[in-house]
Amino acid sequence: MDAQSTEAQSEFEAIVTEVVTQVRPYTMVPEGAVGFIVNAVKHIVDNNVEGDFVECGVWQGGCSAAMVLANLALQPAKQRLMHMFDSYEGLPPAKPEDGPLALLWQSSVNSPTYYDNCAASLELVQQNFATLGIAEQNIQFHKGWFDQTIPHFAQNNSDSKISLLRLDGDWYESTKVCLENLYPLVSEGGIVIIDDYYSWDGCALAVHEYLGLHKLSHRIITVSDVSSAYFVKRKHRIK
Repeated sequence: MDAQSTEAQSEFEAIVTEVVTQVRPYTMVPEGAVGFIVNAVKHIVDNNVEGDFVECGVWQGGCSAAMVLANLALQPAKQRLMHMFDSYEGLPPAKPEDGPLALLWQSSVNSPTYYDNCAASLELVQQNFATLGIAEQNIQFHKGWFDQTIPHFAQNNSDSKISLLRLDGDWYESTKVCLENLYPLVSEGGIVIIDDYYSWDGCALAVHEYLGLHKLSHRIITVSDVSSAYFVKRKHRIK
């Protein structure tokens, strides 16, 4: 690696560190997974992948903020629209297909990992974005349950493109409705992050069902800290 490449790598590593530090109070996601989001944005920028950013299941907004902040640092002249889908009231009830661990987690209301059923109000998320200094960026908040908001969005934005899609809806039905409606909008070369792939059975089941039903050969890749997984949308293996 030459001196110029080394300097560029050091600058990017500094961006990763800064973004991770800024959003840390607003996400449950491990630092390595937040760092991966920044790397995913870099992939989108470097490869000129067309489309907006979308997160389904935002909690306090940390991961969405990471996308916005990373893009500001890497491509300040081209701000992509950030779509944030959430009930802003917490998770819907888990169902048997989500697995016994999911059912146990949601019933353990006094657990330190319960986080009030992952509830965070829209007003709180907007306040967090203001604190981070990004409230004036191109952001659209979509409040409501996924089965109502996401099909409506897809039907009314059929010509839109998504470059980075992050799914953090936890359960089978939530993941399924996101993939059915939003995957077709993902650009070739776009990235789909599946936050709960290793956490809940229903999430993994929905991903496998969708890819199998549509005969999609995408390789599911583990994020380095094994907290989540992702795939790149490509018609065929390219190398």
